[in-house]
Amino acid sequence: MKEWKSASDNEIVCYCKQINKKIIVDSILTGNNSLQSITEATTACSGGDCKNLNPSGKCCSADIIELIRLYSETQEKESSCSCCCGN
Repeated sequence: MKEWKSASDNEIVCYCKQINKKIIVDSILTGNNSLQSITEATTACSGGDCKNLNPSGKCCSADIIELIRLYSETQEKESSCSCCCGN
């Protein structure tokens, strides 16, 4: 997994929707502390084509959950998404 704390704001998190770290972190800082609420606010993790577009070949949900862990004081317990096989 990428070292998100030191990654630049322009680093892409969701390759399907081209959503960068700044957009995700800004969403977290405005109170979105779950994968579902971030998806609703930003459309991240809703493209369903992660395995083809993300260089890691994985869904961005784990990266978004890590950003929530790093930047949110409160967070909901979750481990996957529904956009692409739940992983």
